[in-house]
Amino acid sequence: MLKPAISRDTVSGEALFILSNLRENTRLGRSNKLADVKAALEPSVSLEFDSYFFFLRKYHYIAMDREAQLRLTDQGERVVVGELMDRFSAEVGEFFADQILGADESTQAVMGEDLGMMLPPPPPELTLDESEVLRPAAPPPLPPAVPLPPAKASRTGLPSVEPIIPPLPSVAPMSASRGDTPPPEPRRESLPFAAPLPTITPPVAASSSMPPPAASVASSVAAPKGADLDMRYQKFDPIGTGPLGTVFKGRFNALGLDISIKELKDIFGYFSFLQRGEVLKRLKKELCAQAQVRHPSIAQIIDQNVDSARPYFVVELLRGNLKERLEASGGKGVPVNVALRCFLQLAYGLRAAHAAGLTHHNLKPENVLFDACGNAKLGDFGLGRVIEVDATKGMPQLFMGTGGMVYMAPELINRAKEVGPAADVYGLGILLYEMLTGQIPGRRSPLPSEVNAEAPAGLDSIFDKMTQDKKEQRYPDLDAMLDDLYKAFPEREFLEKGDLVLSSEPAQG
Repeated sequence: MLKPAISRDTVSGEALFILSNLRENTRLGRSNKLADVKAALEPSVSLEFDSYFFFLRKYHYIAMDREAQLRLTDQGERVVVGELMDRFSAEVGEFFADQILGADESTQAVMGEDLGMMLPPPPPELTLDESEVLRPAAPPPLPPAVPLPPAKASRTGLPSVEPIIPPLPSVAPMSASRGDTPPPEPRRESLPFAAPLPTITPPVAASSSMPPPAASVASSVAAPKGADLDMRYQKFDPIGTGPLGTVFKGRFNALGLDISIKELKDIFGYFSFLQRGEVLKRLKKELCAQAQVRHPSIAQIIDQNVDSARPYFVVELLRGNLKERLEASGGKGVPVNVALRCFLQLAYGLRAAHAAGLTHHNLKPENVLFDACGNAKLGDFGLGRVIEVDATKGMPQLFMGTGGMVYMAPELINRAKEVGPAADVYGLGILLYEMLTGQIPGRRSPLPSEVNAEAPAGLDSIFDKMTQDKKEQRYPDLDAMLDDLYKAFPEREFLEKGDLVLSSEPAQG
């Protein structure tokens, strides 16, 4: 899709508008958090908000702290009060050169100077020796201009015009000898083209058998309610948000299938412009890895496009998460039968992922999702790895909102080199306690059955071993934990190892 033409003055004014809003927010004590500023100002600017953010940060007009709060630098303050405007405008022209091609000629000239580009010289005029020019004895005047007929509707989406070919002016025939005198001009009515020509209609427009192209059909149908995304999906209202992006309800056009679309544009607020490529590479790797694991307890990845201006991935549509259920319980947890079924579903989902070489390492209630029948599914595998520290690439360490600290095994927090399935065993143990009791366990917290009398006492020792701080004292993997679980319930309340119980009843509420 072609971008609308936009001038450099417009982009400069909108960048200045963003700076002015940041300054006013600071003066009034309002939030300048990147996600909040973007949500408030993006509808008011012509280009992607991220483009303005990268520009202002690259040229040091704004800065951002570790909590993603934006502030004006000294240079930014000077621009807002009217200083440095020539420099500011020139830098806008340099940074947005490929997006302001519709600027006027003077702007293009300045852009050419800024980018060190030279326009190609005009073609030289063709000069011929005077003796080589053949002139008619008396060239007739050109016929009057013939007005074009009105455009006709075309099924191609482009107007078709019936061409009218005016009579050609007479030209003296070439002489066999350059020294001969040119013969007299022939009479106009003797030319073979003097008779009126029939109207010619392009065959494409005249054909009734050729189907119209897709673009023409799309333009003739009322626009859908949702915004088109890559012509394959429709994006509707947001249904959730987090520190790294926003989840929208969507539709897969080809199948009429309801889906979730997760845009991760907010993730780049934590990194410099130069680190974007590394983040995208990691993101694609983790999405592709999760997509390879097919299991009833893992959210299904349908598609991804990390190369778009707003990177996104498409997931099956799920209905709510564990965090919402825990909050709705008022600190009492969820019913024991629901907690145990959810726990087993998550355990088997993680077990399947580990067998495929994929660990989660970002377990928290927000990433435990539910389908229409109330079955638990794990999502967002490996997003913690997308933004983890890498000194060789200048990547900072970020824990802010990207992983629940209380669910993280000590080796994850300490950034140990060897972190495997046992870290997910730890996080799942914390989730089990919270589902049964509504509380986060501490070092001296009572066991689950001591807080909730309905919780089976056989789970106490299993929870305790799952959440040991020392990796050597913890279950090494989910298989070892499941072995102890089925031994603790000899009456086979949970069937046998390998049996996964799924609900088939529509969830209530």
